[in-house]
Amino acid sequence: MLVPEMPTLIDNALFLCLALASALAVLDHIRHRSWQRSLIYALAIGVIALGLLLRPEKQSFGGASPLLALILMFVGVLLGIAATYIFNLTGAFTWRDLARPLVASPLVLLPLIGSLQGANLEPVQLICFTVLAFQNGFFWQQVLRDAKPSK
Repeated sequence: MLVPEMPTLIDNALFLCLALASALAVLDHIRHRSWQRSLIYALAIGVIALGLLLRPEKQSFGGASPLLALILMFVGVLLGIAATYIFNLTGAFTWRDLARPLVASPLVLLPLIGSLQGANLEPVQLICFTVLAFQNGFFWQQVLRDAKPSK
């Protein structure tokens, strides 16, 4: 006889987030009285809940390749640079002003590449590297300002 596994801390946190999202959807419906908006919330929360219920119990990913990590980190840097541009935007959006800092993205990525040498990354490490790359992209000006050549 199979004994169901006890809910983990992550399962409890996900349930709490879904419950909070549901409560906020109800409050939003009370405030705006929009059935269309409420239906969209209900569908989105239902799809997320269904996805969480149907996920496999244990998943073996193995190690991610350094090439995948490099691609995800590069995308993280690009998104970080775009986010800081939008965050600091005071005038009209122009592609040319956004493209200027994107040119520096490989330079911002260089400090992170050194930590991938010979690495066989687990998914959590891959996510952490991607978030760190986003952070480096967001603070690209400070990263380049503090970069000094090695002797």
